[in-house]
Amino acid sequence: MTADSEELKSRVEKYIGIEEDAISKLRTASPGNSFAGRIAANFMEMITSYYSDAKHFYDRGDYINAFAALNYSYGWIDSGIRLGIFDGGDDHRLFTLLE
Repeated sequence: MTADSEELKSRVEKYIGIEEDAISKLRTASPGNSFAGRIAANFMEMITSYYSDAKHFYDRGDYINAFAALNYSYGWIDSGIRLGIFDGGDDHRLFTLLE
């Protein structure tokens, strides 16, 4: 494995850990039987699908696609936080909060 491949693998491992922390802190901001609650469930499905894809690619040694899938997944997380669909608390390390 080249130095670049090792660095990419290391970064993917780091971001998998960060995403696991973020997912564990996410809370739906609306009741499940509301329109916003249904949107949150849909967002969570997208988050977990892309996250699962990332782990699949990682396990196959495809670190570029793993990294790409993690970025898509995290984009859904931050979008949900910004829209108020999810509550991540005041964690500015894990989430891109508006203020």
